[in-house]
Amino acid sequence: MIASETLAAWLFDPARQLATGKSVIAFARKWQDHPLVRSLKQEIDALPVKTAAALVAAAGRFMGEEAEFESLLRDIIANSKADPFFRAPFRLVSNDIHSGLLLFDDPALSISLGVIGLDALAHKKLSEDGGSAISFTGQWTVIKFLKAGGATLSFWEAPAIDGDFVAEKGGSCRFVERRTIEDGEILVTDGRSQSYVIEHATSDIICAQALIGAESAPLALSYDWKSLEFAGASSTDEQACRSHMMVTLLRMMDRKDAVPVVRDALKDQHFYTRWQIMREFLALDAEAALPVLRDMAREDPHPEIRQAAQQTLARFFPDDVDEDQEIVACPA
Repeated sequence: MIASETLAAWLFDPARQLATGKSVIAFARKWQDHPLVRSLKQEIDALPVKTAAALVAAAGRFMGEEAEFESLLRDIIANSKADPFFRAPFRLVSNDIHSGLLLFDDPALSISLGVIGLDALAHKKLSEDGGSAISFTGQWTVIKFLKAGGATLSFWEAPAIDGDFVAEKGGSCRFVERRTIEDGEILVTDGRSQSYVIEHATSDIICAQALIGAESAPLALSYDWKSLEFAGASSTDEQACRSHMMVTLLRMMDRKDAVPVVRDALKDQHFYTRWQIMREFLALDAEAALPVLRDMAREDPHPEIRQAAQQTLARFFPDDVDEDQEIVACPA
């Protein structure tokens, strides 16, 4: 890497680096002490029960202060102009089409400010094929379009996602309406049964977005764009994903001494986590896993997990199959 003259001067000037660091820290303290942030934090902490409705309302009040968002952006721009090495002290959040800054982060509610790039949106549309999908996040969201960019959205509904979700009953999603979004509009979406797709825009979209932690579904679902039929599901629970990763690592390390830990992990509330852990358990120590698999085939509260366990017993441990037990094809 060949540094520019400006960068080289900054890298070899400890005083300038220190000044940059101090300006970032000062900016962070100013934002944390902002009345808008303090008020939101106090409101969340004071809630006796953190319901989705209460958090949606709190997010709406926060997002209603457009002048404060504009002031924040002006401050970031001014600091960046004064010091090209200044970086706003917010965590970056991004996906294929959205880039933003995390302004508020709480387990119950997170709020970001960002941009949906027109070029990124166009590239995604051009690259979509028959495998593209309509996604239902399983989570309440609130989005305020500070600059709507002439966006046209289509809105969709699907059977509500819950903890007893069964793939064969995933059904199909249905089109609700299509309309143009206006500057300043606030959109509240229950991602357990509602979704939207940005179909068109004429410029970049600037928006504030809130993700609600309460009353989330354990799964995010996707439906095929052409057939509108259920196409797949993924976990929305970070702890469940970590459990998957932990047990997989133990299996890869051949840690048979961890069998008690793995067995205990099978008590997880999410059915998909229980099955993933059972798969790893069988690969780690089939002999130790077999009695638990038998119990799962008989007693697991979720029908798909019982069916998967029964099929596994029939295929790999045929002597353990109860002759009176009907083996049902597992839709998973």
